[in-house]
Amino acid sequence: MAKVQQKRAIATREKILDALESLLETQEFEAISIAGLAREAGVAVGSVYSHFKDKEALLPGLLDRQLTRVQARIAELEQHGTIDGMAIATEASAIPLRDSIRKSIEGAYAQITGTKGIRRALLTYRRLNPDIDIALSTTLAEQAFDALVQQLELFRDEIVHDDLREAAKMVNYFINIAFLDQIVYLKPPFPESLRPGHDTVIEAYTDMVYTYLTHKA
Repeated sequence: MAKVQQKRAIATREKILDALESLLETQEFEAISIAGLAREAGVAVGSVYSHFKDKEALLPGLLDRQLTRVQARIAELEQHGTIDGMAIATEASAIPLRDSIRKSIEGAYAQITGTKGIRRALLTYRRLNPDIDIALSTTLAEQAFDALVQQLELFRDEIVHDDLREAAKMVNYFINIAFLDQIVYLKPPFPESLRPGHDTVIEAYTDMVYTYLTHKA
C-alpha cells in the first residue's frame, strides 16, 4: 500500500512539473499562480502545496529535470557519438569543420528554443538565489566543455590558435550566449519583421565561429 501511495505521489509531482513546463511556454514564471498551475495539472491546489511549500519551491524541481536531460545528452554523446540522435564527427574526415560548427549551433538553437520557458524560469531561480552552489551543473558544464575540446581536436590542423582549450572557451562562450535573447524575453524586444530568419542566423553564427577558428586576427 505504501509503495502504491509513493508511486501516486511521484506521479502527481511529475504531473505538476509537466504543467509548469507547459505554462512556461506562454507565461513568465512570476505570472503563474498556484491555482492556475493546479488547474493545468488537473489536481487540487492542496496537492500542489503538499509537494511544494510555495511557488519558488517549484524551481529546484525544474532545475533537477533540466540537469537530468543535460546528463542524458552527454551520456548519449559518450556512448553513441550522437546528440539528440544526430551523429557527431568522431574523425576529422567524417565531416568538414564548418559543417561540424553548424551542427553544434543548430543543436544549441534547437535546445534553447525548445526549452526557453524553462531556462527563463531557471534564470529567475539563479537571480533569487545568487549564492547557490549547484555542483552537478558545474560538473555537466565541464563535461560538455571537454567534449567540445575533443571535437575541435579532430580539426587541429585547420585551427590557427595554439591553445586549443582557450579557443574552445571562446566558442563555448559564444554558443551559450548567442541565443540569450530567446531566453530573456518572452516576446521579442523589437518587431518580428526586423528579426533575421532562422537560417540566416545559423549561417551568420557559423561563419563567425569558423572564421574565429581558422583565421588569425
